[in-house]
Amino acid sequence: MQLASPEVAAPPPTTRSGLFHMPLFRPGTEVTQNGRREVVSHVILRRRELMIYLQGHDDPVKPHTLQLSPTLFTTERRPEPLTWFL
Repeated sequence: MQLASPEVAAPPPTTRSGLFHMPLFRPGTEVTQNGRREVVSHVILRRRELMIYLQGHDDPVKPHTLQLSPTLFTTERRPEPLTWFL
């Protein structure tokens, strides 16, 4: 019987963090477009594309044209504590 050498053995899988950062567009969020502060009116997913509507503007804008600090998200379940009793 032949044993695998340490160089050939597969490395242990890296554990991924359940946290990640991404921008969160929601109504009322302040964003920057071309150096001006704007406020998000509403957000629509149209034909697999995210479209952001700004207050005071009729045409939608694409999210990559806006600047917004990312929000921290988690993929782990975090149940809310029970604050009421039956």
